[in-house]
Amino acid sequence: MSNAAPPLFAAREPIFPRRVNGFFRRLKWVILILTLGVYYVTPWLRWDRGPNLPDQAVLVDLANRRFHFFWIEIWPHEFYFVAGLLIMAGLGLFLFTSAMGRVWCGYACPACTMRRGACARRACGG
Repeated sequence: MSNAAPPLFAAREPIFPRRVNGFFRRLKWVILILTLGVYYVTPWLRWDRGPNLPDQAVLVDLANRRFHFFWIEIWPHEFYFVAGLLIMAGLGLFLFTSAMGRVWCGYACPACTMRRGACARRACGG
């Protein structure tokens, strides 16, 4: 019997992620493509507003102090509508994530979809 003390640290074992397949992974990729598609395509959508008005569908016009969202034009004195919409969106996000937080974080959260897209691009050699 030897009196040698056991080693205090183990050798480092590398950890490698495993490729995951299945229905929910494919659903996650479809939602990723949809949400990022909306994010990247929206600035190039055109909307006919008539003469002497911008033809961009979604536009924050800081020079003329107005906000265009498809057929809606919001001026600074109407900004309480936007404040109300933002409050309702915040409450809705809170209620949705408290009920189904994993669904939001796993499938539709903008930060997660951007990260997943960057990881996929890196894996493809881009």
